Amino acid sequence: MTLDDQAISRALFHPRGEALGHVSPGIRTETQCGSAIVGGYLHLNPTSDVLMLFFHGNGEIAADYDSLSRLFTQCGTSYWVVDYRRYGRSTGAPSLPHMLADAEVCLNDIPRISQLAGKPFRHILIMGRSLGSAPAIHLAATATDKLAGLILDSPYADGPALIRRLGGPVVSRSDFPASSDNLGKMRQCDLPALIIHGTDDHIIPFSDSEALLDACPCPEKKLLSIEGAGHNDLLVHGLDQYCTAIREHIASAAV
Repeated sequence: MTLDDQAISRALFHPRGEALGHVSPGIRTETQCGSAIVGGYLHLNPTSDVLMLFFHGNGEIAADYDSLSRLFTQCGTSYWVVDYRRYGRSTGAPSLPHMLADAEVCLNDIPRISQLAGKPFRHILIMGRSLGSAPAIHLAATATDKLAGLILDSPYADGPALIRRLGGPVVSRSDFPASSDNLGKMRQCDLPALIIHGTDDHIIPFSDSEALLDACPCPEKKLLSIEGAGHNDLLVHGLDQYCTAIREHIASAAV
């Protein structure tokens, strides 16, 4: 079984389109990723030279984050939320290999995005939520020299275990080697890292974040636990903690 197997993709990805006529406060973006076009929205902080490249969860789309644009920009960063293939306005078919490859293209597209924004971005941070932790950790491990820091929201450590929990097939380690998984890649992530996870997450256990924290070789790392929070309600249980941690991480990483 390969990682682009349809049974794996059906378990991991739940794409939906953007509402017809959606109007975003952000700048609409399109990035050519092979034969597919990946859409997104860029939300600007006019006084910051920091850009956060954000990868969302598997049931979300970039347009969902319009409502959080002020939250992130007030943390001291512009942020660019990109979709996966077939999500939002994006074309193509989603798969784990496509998601990782497209993340690399998006990172390399930042100079063009900077021109679109009309301002330079001198510090680039990566943030991934849930499934989005995969492209975030992938970039943190493979493009460390281009990045200032990493933020993970409810990340997973073990891909085969996540696929099983989501009702997918049993995937062997021979098909999904540890070096290609989040935990293995995190061992190559020598970047300041902030991980945020709810203590009552029944989709991705809190222990996954503990394992990722232990694997990160950078001494500048922190795990913020949000007491009583599940997988999708971190902001309900810990809005102030969440924002303060992100604001402080951005301020210390982007220097």
